[in-house]
Amino acid sequence: MPAGEATISALDRGLTYGLGLYETIKLLDGVPAFFDEHCERLETGLAGLEIEAPWTRERLAADMVALTRAAGATDGGCRMVVSAGPPWGGPSVLIHPLQRPHPREPLAVVTYRDLRASGEFKSVSFVASHRAQRAAARAGADDALFVDTDGRIHEAATANVFVARDGVLSTSPLDGSILPGVVRRMVEDLARADGVEVVERYTLVDQLSEEDTVILTSSVRGLAVVGSVDGVPVGCDHELVRRLRRLVDAAERASAAAFRERYL
Repeated sequence: MPAGEATISALDRGLTYGLGLYETIKLLDGVPAFFDEHCERLETGLAGLEIEAPWTRERLAADMVALTRAAGATDGGCRMVVSAGPPWGGPSVLIHPLQRPHPREPLAVVTYRDLRASGEFKSVSFVASHRAQRAAARAGADDALFVDTDGRIHEAATANVFVARDGVLSTSPLDGSILPGVVRRMVEDLARADGVEVVERYTLVDQLSEEDTVILTSSVRGLAVVGSVDGVPVGCDHELVRRLRRLVDAAERASAAAFRERYL
């Protein structure tokens, strides 16, 4: 239906209490990539909030494909939002296609002193990320990195962060404030399987230099290379970036093919 005709109760607890989760999924030729991985994260989060998932994966897959085809949005992204619903009813579910422009690489990012309230849930409460993005916009930057009081990089406003240094690929550990990104996990697993050393450890922002490669990962965009942090240039291992992109691209295509075979 047209977006203006889609409504929920004014007392939906996603609105009144912020009780809701979402997933943003990449679309390849009309089908989602890493569909089951996103569903697993969403279902785990809903169970943690004691919200019963109001679907089967088969029904959700059919609805998503039908919607994206009707909207003519065969490539790009698709967003699922599940809120707790009103006190007297079940959860509310919204699925809608996304078409977002992305800034050109390399990205200019700034640091932002804040963290997610909880990385365990991909919550509809977007306050911390919104404030970080607004701070980046005011600084004329493309994105922001969440940094704690010790100067440790946690993640970006809507992405996970990897740093490559001396042939080792590192990303911040899942310590409770970092979202367990689907593509983050894919990059870790695929890189290790391809012979790249991967470690989970923090990087101090004031130790970044032109010897480092900083990469942001997210589901729709994939891998995005950072060119500067707070105006300080960082480097780029172009061969490593190409290698990681090839691995992720192949995994996305394989995942889309597996979706067609299982759900279509």
